[in-house]
Amino acid sequence: MATKKVKEQTREILKDVFGYDTFREPQENVICTLLDGKDAFVLMPTGGGKSLCYQIPAIMREGTGIVVSPLISLMKDQVDALIRCGVRAAYYNSSLKAAAAKEVLDQFEAGELDLLYVAPERLLTKVFLKRLERIKIGLFAIDEAHCVSQWGHDFRPEYVRLGELREIMPNIPMIALTATADEHTREDIAERLGLKRAKRYVSSFDRPNIRYLVSEKRQPLTQVLTFLEDWKGSSGIIYCLSRKRVEDMAVNLQRHGVRAAAYHAGMPARQREKVQDDFLRDRVNVIVATIAFGMGVDKPNVRFVIHHDLPKSIESYYQETGRAGRDGMESEALMLYGSGDVNLVRRLIENVENPDQRRVEVHKLNSMVALSEALTCRRRVLLGYFGEEMKGTACGNCDICLDPPETYDGSNIARMAVECVKELSGDYGVGYVVDVLRGSKNVRICEKGHDKAKSHGTGVDINGDEWTSILRQLVHRGIFVQDISRRAALVATKKAELLLEGGSVTLAKYQPGIKRKLKRFTQGKDKKLYQKLVEMREKLAEDEDVAPYALLSDVALTEMSQLTDVSESALQNISGMGQHKLEAYGEIFLGTLKEHADVRGQAGGKDASGAPKLMAKGSPANDAQMHTWGLYKKGADATEIAAQLGTVEKSVYNHYIALVRAGYHIDVPAVIGEEFDEVMAELDDADPYASLTEVKRDLSVDLTNEFFRLILAWREAIGVA
Repeated sequence: MATKKVKEQTREILKDVFGYDTFREPQENVICTLLDGKDAFVLMPTGGGKSLCYQIPAIMREGTGIVVSPLISLMKDQVDALIRCGVRAAYYNSSLKAAAAKEVLDQFEAGELDLLYVAPERLLTKVFLKRLERIKIGLFAIDEAHCVSQWGHDFRPEYVRLGELREIMPNIPMIALTATADEHTREDIAERLGLKRAKRYVSSFDRPNIRYLVSEKRQPLTQVLTFLEDWKGSSGIIYCLSRKRVEDMAVNLQRHGVRAAAYHAGMPARQREKVQDDFLRDRVNVIVATIAFGMGVDKPNVRFVIHHDLPKSIESYYQETGRAGRDGMESEALMLYGSGDVNLVRRLIENVENPDQRRVEVHKLNSMVALSEALTCRRRVLLGYFGEEMKGTACGNCDICLDPPETYDGSNIARMAVECVKELSGDYGVGYVVDVLRGSKNVRICEKGHDKAKSHGTGVDINGDEWTSILRQLVHRGIFVQDISRRAALVATKKAELLLEGGSVTLAKYQPGIKRKLKRFTQGKDKKLYQKLVEMREKLAEDEDVAPYALLSDVALTEMSQLTDVSESALQNISGMGQHKLEAYGEIFLGTLKEHADVRGQAGGKDASGAPKLMAKGSPANDAQMHTWGLYKKGADATEIAAQLGTVEKSVYNHYIALVRAGYHIDVPAVIGEEFDEVMAELDDADPYASLTEVKRDLSVDLTNEFFRLILAWREAIGVA
């Protein structure tokens, strides 16, 4: 059992390295399990903090932690993020050239790495396994562990052999992690990886910051464009079933001014890599993709996910929607649902050769249809599928809860269904139960003798579609469960027994189609300082050639924009601002924050010294800036002011920017010179969806960053922007 001292060390690493004050449940317990040398099996939602569960033990344990990851892009993102936190990490996969691969292996053999990310195919070669025997290994982490299971939605044959690690190195602690696994999948993972005795940690599958919306598919392009109006400039993903739909949607969005790009497996590898990189670097806002995109994307600030077409399973839907809001901020998941999509997916499933796998996929599709047509809280249905019962009857953050359907007391009808299921001994699925209740005399029912059952025909007055809806609602409410190992047979639960004993249940009135309205988040908070911080992050990210979120998350920038105490000690409390990042970027962001301190004085007029002022937009000028202002009023130019202040011209221009934002009059057209009018005209015509970095890059005039920011400050001061 981890001692108090060990727990204190884990918290110190959490704060100093990763910049977080407290663990989420059950991170600390998982970490302590691995530090004790024991195995762990972790189910935690996307964005729940799975990575820390093995990263911190790998840092603390002697030797290198081996992380098995299925996608190259995911490895690179995670390693980049770790390096920026000061962690010794590397990846070893086919993307590395010979010299780089040798350097990584040399570091590994020399014990210079805390974590090494490896693809399963590379890990299980004879050469690499032989290497593991002579190197100290701290732990094994199997990420995306659902890929091991035949019941999983993303089964990968190359993952199956990972169970050999348990046999080869039985004394090295192993952790398996996944965000999506129902009960059958969990058991299969544990069996295949030799983790039957592993301590299991199952977090809530709930992502309360995501709003789940389903709308009947009518005019999909119009529906998507309407949805995007409230998310201008935000990052998002749109999933389509076919490559042609992906390309068509991307082109249509581009025609409507959305910075969108297509992504699918039929594109050349280099083109796919560029699209993904542009998305990660915020050069592209919206990715339109098949399911080929996303598993390797570790981008925390995706604000929305749209399913243009029906996903093939709830696991896929959960994983794909889970790519939104990984940072915990408000996000939305919209699905456009049409019966034509159901038929298309069914046809795809019919092409699966393995009958057992085909049966599993049919069950998963039926569950997805049930979620789409649900008349009860979407979140309740989603959580119930993974065996989790939601607290309360409504989440208040899905389309059903925001625009509830009409309800009625369905106790008698529900008892009718329970009695039928019990009479059939829990061996039959929804369709068969509906047929019995409706009094069907089809061949199968007569052969089984169920035409003589007491419940046969008791529900003849209710049509088949409505009975299907009722049975699905009863599954959602936990009165029945579906046993996937017995062809999704309905099985009565303890709640069913309580219902027969006089309990009650409220059902939603069946309505064909989905006609609910979409009620949206209200946007509109003041984003001026936040946008300045975003621009600063973009510049730093470009300089270091990394994705902006790898430097600091949107959460960190949001917290910064709300600071009242602008100091280094205040920055230490920003989420994700570890010691390494504080030393690297703290002073830079403090400068931006100090420029944008609270506005003092009214717009227009003069200050106490008689300085004429524009519309006050930003912070009051500090002493150094006021010194610059005094010299400027006397007619000194930037070169002369820099000489008198003992600084460089760049600092003087930064003072000009701060003064203009504070409302002091600097003749910016004169400072910029003859190129000023040309730049102003180009800014007027710039793409409103483009980032400032892109706008600057597309200008015909090569401006310094200071001149560009000075012009932007001027435009804002005179009310143009």
